[in-house]
Amino acid sequence: MAVKMDAMETSLPGRQRLLRLVLIGAARAADPPQTGAPIRHDLAALPGAQDLCGATVAVEDGWLHWIEGPGPQLCAAMAQIAPDPRLAEARLLSVGWTDRRRFPRWPLQQAVLHQQPARLRDGTAWRPEEDLLALAQRVFDDLAQDHALGSFAQSDLLRRVPDFVERLLDSAAEPALPVLARDDLQARAGFVAESLQRLGQMQEAAAIGFAEVALAQTRLNSLLQRAGRPSQPLPPRGRVCIVMPPGETEMIGTILKADLLRLAGLSVRVILELELGDILDSLRGEAGAVVIVTGSRMRAEAPGGRSARLLEDLRQALPDRLILQGGLGSGPLADCAERLALLRHRAGLAPVQGIDWAAMGSLATLIGAGPQGVMPGVFA
Repeated sequence: MAVKMDAMETSLPGRQRLLRLVLIGAARAADPPQTGAPIRHDLAALPGAQDLCGATVAVEDGWLHWIEGPGPQLCAAMAQIAPDPRLAEARLLSVGWTDRRRFPRWPLQQAVLHQQPARLRDGTAWRPEEDLLALAQRVFDDLAQDHALGSFAQSDLLRRVPDFVERLLDSAAEPALPVLARDDLQARAGFVAESLQRLGQMQEAAAIGFAEVALAQTRLNSLLQRAGRPSQPLPPRGRVCIVMPPGETEMIGTILKADLLRLAGLSVRVILELELGDILDSLRGEAGAVVIVTGSRMRAEAPGGRSARLLEDLRQALPDRLILQGGLGSGPLADCAERLALLRHRAGLAPVQGIDWAAMGSLATLIGAGPQGVMPGVFA
């Protein structure tokens, strides 16, 4: 059955790039956030015809906005609302280009009360930028999962996980990827990640043993190879090294992560060395590349596990490199490229009211009109 695309998705020709902003602000004590209630100091008043969408999140004593849409329209909308005195302390956490909408069905109309215990502000001082961006990543990862489950196609796909896993474990059965998981890489990543978690849960419950898990992973890997994989982009927008910890045996999540990052336009090298010295030699030969230490997708790693120890060793040896931890605890596999983009597009807590949005709109028009990569380094 053909999947009906959201109208906002189909309105975009080909691979048109969209601009994405992540904003953060403080809530007034006299106006605490309420679930489903419009936030007066947010972007709820933006015209729907602007083709903008995203997510608005109330987080204890503040709010977060994820806004995405065509660059000129988004900048024009920001120019309209930025002078509002209620945005006096709003800051820009991230700004950059994206090839797809993360929240295509969510207009910027109402708040979602997200139960996130971390505070956005301590007194009157903004917390370190890295803490704020990490908070935003966790919040929007959770919302992205909710958004995906709101799609009939995705939720129907996830309901098929138990039967698919049973077929992987039955040597007499012939498992097959569902059509959507075969043809759409992000749907595939979400489906496979859920399948791996179910295998991990069954193993922890002693319903299956190591041999059954190995059989299921081997058959699943074969299905993924037959489904096809993206090639390295030419030219790439950036470089990533994915490091698999020595002793880790689960390769499937690593393979899918590499595929998703290549699909996002990044050059990816997977490093499978068994000794720390050899890993460091490989990484030093990839100067400037972001490093991701992969981990298990079957279950969350215990504190002090393989990937955590390797992460610490690499950060000590390479203090100037951006080194991130993957695995189940890092968030949804299907959104790994979006999380990495947030870090690459860090805005440095720029005041929203200190930005020349008209100039930003002109720049976005120039970039959107030319070929991709025409102005490297600007919202790359």
